[in-house]
Amino acid sequence: MSLEQSLKDQEEQIDALLRSTNKYLGTLKAWKKACGVGHINDMLKTSALAEELVLALPGGALQAKESWTFDVADYLATDAWRKELQEVASSQFSLRTLEDDANLISSPIVVKTFPSRNSLGIGKVNWPAIRPKVVAKELKRMRDRAASANSQEFIESLYQACVHLHGKGVVDVKFRDIYDMYCLTPGYKKENPAAAFGQQIYALHRSETKATKGNKTLHIEYATGSFKPNDIFSVVSEDGRTIRYFTLYFK
Repeated sequence: MSLEQSLKDQEEQIDALLRSTNKYLGTLKAWKKACGVGHINDMLKTSALAEELVLALPGGALQAKESWTFDVADYLATDAWRKELQEVASSQFSLRTLEDDANLISSPIVVKTFPSRNSLGIGKVNWPAIRPKVVAKELKRMRDRAASANSQEFIESLYQACVHLHGKGVVDVKFRDIYDMYCLTPGYKKENPAAAFGQQIYALHRSETKATKGNKTLHIEYATGSFKPNDIFSVVSEDGRTIRYFTLYFK
């Protein structure tokens, strides 16, 4: 059974508990009102009903609690979470995701799993709300925000990296050299695997951001011959084509 369905079943049992609880609370209020005005018949009737209702509450709560048998640790430790999240993201949010080792990538966000914590990691954030539709909704929100906000930041970063590596002349710079330079920062590679960096390039490529704030226009070149596989950032586009990013320059 999927996590989504298991949580839905649990919700339905809790809804039944809430209906019983609300009825019990309503009876307590009626009992109090009867006491307030001295309506003895109502007081006796509501007190008896309250006693009857409260006896059912512990059993209902225990039954709902014991019905939860979903093995979350096993779910997060296998590829089950990725497959379900991919299906929900695609069917409910038209969101395309990619698998990379044990991670899931929703350009440019990397999703990791932490079975011991019963949580996921979305980017740098620990994400304990792991219901697939909730995670997919957050990924879409982050992707939409990143598409507009991060593109300018990323292109400025690429320009500064090019200047650092080869000066301000119009020189082709490998994306791999820039990525390797970024990886010198402690923790960068762990939070941004190569596949995620490729997705960042792709997100920038298809965005409307084409130049730095200093009007330096980005030019991207693709690998069309035989190159070292490690020098290429291959990305599958929305229409299924494979794009092989190789070098860039600013002019």
